[in-house]
Order: sequence, then C-alpha cells, then structure tokens
Amino acid sequence: MTEICLVRHGQTDWNLNERIQGREDIPLNATGRRQAELSAAYLSNEKWDVLLASPLSRAVETAEIIGRAVGLTITATDERLVEREFGAASGEPVAVIYEAVQANDTTLVPGLETEQAIQDRVFDALQEATRMYEGKRILIVCHSHTIKAALSSIDATFSYRTPLKNACANYIHHTDHYTIDRINVADHITDEVEKP
Repeated sequence: MTEICLVRHGQTDWNLNERIQGREDIPLNATGRRQAELSAAYLSNEKWDVLLASPLSRAVETAEIIGRAVGLTITATDERLVEREFGAASGEPVAVIYEAVQANDTTLVPGLETEQAIQDRVFDALQEATRMYEGKRILIVCHSHTIKAALSSIDATFSYRTPLKNACANYIHHTDHYTIDRINVADHITDEVEKP
C-alpha cells in the first residue's frame, strides 16, 4: 500500500485578504509560517519517506518547514502540482468571482483552467508519484484546488466547494485503486501567530 498526504500551504496575505492567487507566487506570511510549523509538528508523529512540492514559493517554504520536522528534504518539485490557473480572476476578491469559478465558466472567467484540465495534470502527477514510490509514505505540499483536483479524480462526487484550511492534511492511499481516508485534517492549525 502507498500512502499519500496532500498538505495545503500555509496562509499568504492574499489568503488573508480573500484574493484569488492562482499561479501568482505569493509568499507565506507570519501566520502561514506558524501554520506550517503546526502542520509539521502534527506530521512529525508519523513516519514519512518522500517529500514532494509545487514549485511555487508558498508551497516550497511550507514543505521545507515540514521537512525539517519529519527529517526529509524536498525530493522534487513538480509543475503539475501548481495551483489552478485562474486567468482573469487572479488577484480578484474571491467573493466577486467565486460562483463563476465554481460553475467552471471560462466565458465569465477568461483564461480559467477547467476542472478537467487541472484534474488531468494533477492525477497524472499523483499516479507517477505512486509508481515511483510504491509502498512508501509520501507527503505532497501544494494548493487548495490542486488537492481538490486530486480528490475529485478519485471520487467524482467530491466538490470544489469543500473548504480546505491552510496547512491542512488530506490522506489518501493506493492499493489497486485510490481511496480517500480523511480530508481537511486541521484541528491542530490556528490562525494565531505565537507572540515572542
């Protein structure tokens, strides 16, 4: 059995201000670093073999923080794990464009990557990781819609509307097929920055 944990990156200022960031390379803020540390502490209670990440800096920094706690360096970054391309919606307030994105509407949102397109690339990366690291426990640090694409590829009834907290853990495993075990595991995550 191959076990995979998909971890969302910590908070950025755009997350805080509820702006769509997509492929924009927005760094973690102080809260995001703290969330990554909390996620790292939680994940360090388990044994992991491989650490993969999206190449965007918010995912890489989250992965590096987790890696220090679990005793791993990033094995590889993979362009297929980047966040969804939101086209004209990038940088816009989430509330303004949310329903159009949920409707997968490329007319209202020019340049929007379709759900099928993101699912194809993310599931391709997932399958490749499963083949390369068969029987291992794999951590993959990426993004909200990347994780939702993976989950939707496994279970077609999974909704992109399901909220995923920053730095949450999402567990799946593979034997002869993929199974979703737990999603949005985040009781250990807070939005508070520890005061010195």
